[in-house]
Amino acid sequence: MFHELIAHLEEWSHLDRGHSSSLEGATEALKASTLRLPVGGKAVADVQNLKDAVGSAVDVMQAMASSICSLSSKVEDMNSLVADLVNVTAKERHMLEQCKDFLSTLATVQVKDCSVRTHILQLNRLPTTSSLTTRV
Repeated sequence: MFHELIAHLEEWSHLDRGHSSSLEGATEALKASTLRLPVGGKAVADVQNLKDAVGSAVDVMQAMASSICSLSSKVEDMNSLVADLVNVTAKERHMLEQCKDFLSTLATVQVKDCSVRTHILQLNRLPTTSSLTTRV
């Protein structure tokens, strides 16, 4: 599941770059078409040119709206996948903490085991009290 989420995040990166580039291009096109309109002072605009420029700007904005709607559903899907990734990561972090605790406990038990084995070996090597007393 984790690898699947990573693949989706990488795909999202490519989509994001493409949409950002498109949005930037559309913004620049809108700026260019509106900056050409004479709207101040005694400037007089050709009505047909003005109509064409505004119509072009409206067409661009409609295309952007369509693209944004399409992107919105993809963002919702990606948001869901990212939420799943957050949950998986939290569970993994909790499990890693448990493993750390278990390893710590295991190390402590191992030290005690070695100590007990050493003690047993020492007890087996000590001469018994009866063999210490010699008859004279």
